Amino acid sequence: MEVNAHTLARFNVPFFTIASMDFLPLAVGILLGIVSGLLPGIHNNTFSALMISNIFILTEFFEPEEIALIIFANSITHTFLDILPTVFIGAPDEDTAVSILPAHAMLLDGRGFEAVSISAFSSLISYVLSIPVFFVLLNLSLKGILMELTAPFLILVVILLILSEREDRFAGSLNRVLRMSEALAIILLSGVIGYIAFKYSFLFEVRAGGNIFIPMMIGFFSIPVLIQSRKTSIPDQRIELAIPGRRVFHGCAGGFLVSMFPGVSSGIASVISSFSNRKEEEYITSVSSANTSNALLCYAIFFSMGFKRSGAVDAFSRIVSDLDYGEIRNLILLGAIVVVIAFFVTILLGYIFSRVLREVDTHNLSKLLIVFLVAYTYFMTGTYGILFLITSTIVGLLAAKLGVRRINCMGCVILPSILLRV
Repeated sequence: MEVNAHTLARFNVPFFTIASMDFLPLAVGILLGIVSGLLPGIHNNTFSALMISNIFILTEFFEPEEIALIIFANSITHTFLDILPTVFIGAPDEDTAVSILPAHAMLLDGRGFEAVSISAFSSLISYVLSIPVFFVLLNLSLKGILMELTAPFLILVVILLILSEREDRFAGSLNRVLRMSEALAIILLSGVIGYIAFKYSFLFEVRAGGNIFIPMMIGFFSIPVLIQSRKTSIPDQRIELAIPGRRVFHGCAGGFLVSMFPGVSSGIASVISSFSNRKEEEYITSVSSANTSNALLCYAIFFSMGFKRSGAVDAFSRIVSDLDYGEIRNLILLGAIVVVIAFFVTILLGYIFSRVLREVDTHNLSKLLIVFLVAYTYFMTGTYGILFLITSTIVGLLAAKLGVRRINCMGCVILPSILLRV
């Protein structure tokens, strides 16, 4: 039976108050966020969809509003933990793809833990900075304007992605033109793949918790990096905390922008906010702050305008949709508890990974992850999903071969979104 808003109508209940809160749902949500953050290719949206598809089983153990809190806590925690595989394994998702090279540069310089701490602090600060923006958005009615601006905004994003490509060092201006042309080619290739996937989505054998994005995102962003991984000598990692700079404000602004429009990810927000970045620390700051800001503000967009800009928000909306101001305030305060816990978990795991990394053969680990991701894709989307996984991987490898940012592969979502609106 399809689970929809009508089926779940009886679950649209008033949200809990902090005084009556059982903190088990928070713990479960944080744990799921840790798992999804650490496993390349597994997004928090996967767990959100699984919970909705098994809602009637879960209500034997949790109240409906507690399930909603699990989804919320999972989505926020994921934005902290997903930096760890990016730094130590080199396997990102679409939200962290832009930070692969900066993170690895810091790792090979003995500063992997520093990269993790910059990311964790950026996400923590970003959540705090996004709170006033969240409540401002609650009082705005921009639904009609956003619908009209979606296609022009997505076209502008494509232009910014192309312009953000830089020429090789010591190369002339013609090299930059070539690099931008190659970026456009990757955007169009991935866009065609995405459009075909949307048009023939009925051919996918999608299981509960799966969707047509799984093979594309794993193919574009995870497997190419794992294929290209080589045995390297990882130096001893210095355990030094680092505080992010002012780029955290730019990342929050980028997260705010992409939370309002479909078809763009936090990774694209980081490209927009880091347009003039040259330092590794600035890239990581922009990515992490945009990621967390976007995750939180997507809920504000839903509460104020009804738009569901993420899978987590869509799942949340099927359970609890009509919250008053006090209930929303309580949700944000509970989110602050999640953020603090996720921050310390990220720092702790970053410390552990920094200490044990030299004892692990990351090259063989990459091979195991490829096997896992292929099996996961087949399980979730069937034979057709494997076909799109292979095609997407080829394009992802091509982007690396050409030397353009793999975030251009987000054309798989942007191009179909534009074509559906123009």
